[in-house]
Amino acid sequence: MDKTTQPPWAKRILKLLEQARKKDQNLERFGAYSHQYKLKAPASQEAIERFQQQQGIDLPKEYQDFLRWVGNGGAGPYYGIYGVKELEQKLKESHSSRLQSIREEPVICPKMSGEEWERAVNPEGRGKGKTVHPYAGVLPIGTQGCTLMTGIMTAGPYEGQVVYYDEDFCGPPFFVREKGFLAWYERWLREVIAGYNDEETGFGMNIDGNPGQLTELYDETEDPEEKMEIIDSFYKFETLPAKQKTYFKQACARETNMEVRTRMIKMMVRFRVPGMTKEIEKLWEYGAYAEAVSVITYEGAWEVKEAWYEKIFDILPRLQREGFRDACHTIRAMKEYPGVHAGRLKEALVRDDLDKNDRITLFSCIRDLKGKEEAAEYFLTYLSKEQDPAMLIYAVWCTEGVDNGQLRELYVSLLDKYRTHENAKADYKGSQMVLKGGCCMGASRPEGQLVSNLMRQFDYFGLDYRGAWKLLMDGGRWMQWKRENMGAGHQS
Repeated sequence: MDKTTQPPWAKRILKLLEQARKKDQNLERFGAYSHQYKLKAPASQEAIERFQQQQGIDLPKEYQDFLRWVGNGGAGPYYGIYGVKELEQKLKESHSSRLQSIREEPVICPKMSGEEWERAVNPEGRGKGKTVHPYAGVLPIGTQGCTLMTGIMTAGPYEGQVVYYDEDFCGPPFFVREKGFLAWYERWLREVIAGYNDEETGFGMNIDGNPGQLTELYDETEDPEEKMEIIDSFYKFETLPAKQKTYFKQACARETNMEVRTRMIKMMVRFRVPGMTKEIEKLWEYGAYAEAVSVITYEGAWEVKEAWYEKIFDILPRLQREGFRDACHTIRAMKEYPGVHAGRLKEALVRDDLDKNDRITLFSCIRDLKGKEEAAEYFLTYLSKEQDPAMLIYAVWCTEGVDNGQLRELYVSLLDKYRTHENAKADYKGSQMVLKGGCCMGASRPEGQLVSNLMRQFDYFGLDYRGAWKLLMDGGRWMQWKRENMGAGHQS
């Protein structure tokens, strides 16, 4: 293609793409490693028309223009944008009913209520006498990972607008605020160049604008929902400028809507804005415990932590994710204070609503507390059920020093299970390599690290690290050790 025929807007996009590539040279932005800021050569008009005729689909004009003048797929938000070839493959893999639905009038719209979404997911409840696919009128143009997709509306009042959706129907779709494909794509490039962070919220989920522009928007609205959307949009910035810190502290003092005020405080805590401790009481009264604990943990001086740590213990069962982890950090910091001991955290060990990060933080907290013996029974329950070696590593590390016969028997059972795992065997071979200075290479694989941690519970069986590995990998010597140290129950 003769580049002189490119429209000015196409040249601008390609120039921005080059700037984005230079900004993210290490491909650190989500999905960047997949597309590496490279586009395929533009598609011919004939190829686009042939695709539309074969599929019976009219591509939205701005998306067509992008494929024709900028690139036939490649660099784009998340894992990139489909070109004609990828579209053909995606539609070929689709069920015939799904392919047909792309040609139909859409049933989704922005900001659908839960009731509206349920009706869309269950077409029989729509009373139309026929099955209507929830994503009728939506063409997939990229993946965000797993079942999350980027699509574009091919019909209806929102034709040409980009929409995010879940192929498993796990929640309502999200319509980006930009009305056309090109504005959405250019915004992505601008935010990459500006160094904005999309890890917390995902690109396009928040409102466009720099800190100053968002502050102006906030100042102009009285709508609580809009205020909260604007506040949440600040999470894409790495830092909060001093001017915005001052503005939101003043706005917080005069805000009468407690939900908006809570959201504002949480955002300011995220950016370590000083002066938030005076808001703790209000947050607690409103039931915003996670936000209150965040203030206590990261801004609260010792006297603040002293005043609140007992209350944190009380509400710990209600907390999850960041709030739970912050609570553990505060409890850990108060480890020398009266009443702070591992027994008070034992029930958290068997909670089924904590994620991996929550549990790792919990283990780190318990490890530093007094009275771990009080939680031995709960550790037995947890260690007996957990199947993830990575989590077992932390749990075993946490229980180091606890003198409990049942725990030691469980450790031996875990050693029997994992000592012959191929990754443990590989780490065993590595442990026998003597490095410069006489040091041994430690375990690096999850199963090997778990075995290494378990061996520590027996002081390496009275041997050095290398010798302990050798004992463990020799089936006869290992059985003999069990007979001599663990009784008849471990002779097999």
